[in-house]
Amino acid sequence: MKANVGVIGLGVLGQSVAERLVRAGFGTAVYDVREEPMAALQALGAVRCASPAAVAARSDFIVSLVSDRAQTDDIVSGPHGILTTLRPGTVVIIGSTLGPASVQNAAAAITEKGGETIDAPISGGYLAAREGTLSLMIGGAPSTVERAMPVLQAFARAITRAGDVGAGQAAKLAHQLVFSVNVMALLEGLALGAAGGVDPAVMKQILSEGIANSTVLQLWKDLGPRWKKMLHATPPGVTPPNMRKDLHMVLELAQELGVSLYLGTQASLIADAGISTGHGDSRL
Repeated sequence: MKANVGVIGLGVLGQSVAERLVRAGFGTAVYDVREEPMAALQALGAVRCASPAAVAARSDFIVSLVSDRAQTDDIVSGPHGILTTLRPGTVVIIGSTLGPASVQNAAAAITEKGGETIDAPISGGYLAAREGTLSLMIGGAPSTVERAMPVLQAFARAITRAGDVGAGQAAKLAHQLVFSVNVMALLEGLALGAAGGVDPAVMKQILSEGIANSTVLQLWKDLGPRWKKMLHATPPGVTPPNMRKDLHMVLELAQELGVSLYLGTQASLIADAGISTGHGDSRL
């Protein structure tokens, strides 16, 4: 019999992950603060739960895909969090991008209750989530990762262990640094080519046939508009989009580790100011 898996956080990624688990035959329990995704998954056969604690009470594995550190702390250690009902041996898979310290703190609390933790930040976006081809950067004990592999393989294609808990977060933030700079550099290159009389479609073809080709460029048709929106400035007090939020965590980690990130620092400043070249140009 397949394991029982809980999914907490049914946003763009979480709903698709939960759907993949249901279709793979896992007993799947779900929780979100919104009713709509829970109802949709219940119609597919998932068990709809009233709290993270209710998810934990029936799960062998729990996949957490909430937005940020505060939400993760609440679903783990809050009054209705998973620690109140966590069964010994349960594996908690933290898929959110939180930074090493946050996931290590959560892992320590989970260990005290007899559970195990896998640090599993995700790359690939909603298209890959829908197709079950996400990439996971894993941090965790080899034995725990091996035990969770059937669950992870239900929604991910590339699963790479980076090291112990926290290493997955470090790998994800390094990945996001390269990704963000790639997006901004591509826009600048397209804008420069257009100013020089090169049609953006032709410029993309030239780039795709040269050494500057990238996965970002190949996915640009489907995901480029979404990435460009992340480079608009946001009002004070409003949480920035994921790309910019991740860049903030990149710089935070770099400061903690004593690593100088000259490009990353400039990219974050430019993105936050809403002045990334080409981000508002619909031709690019």
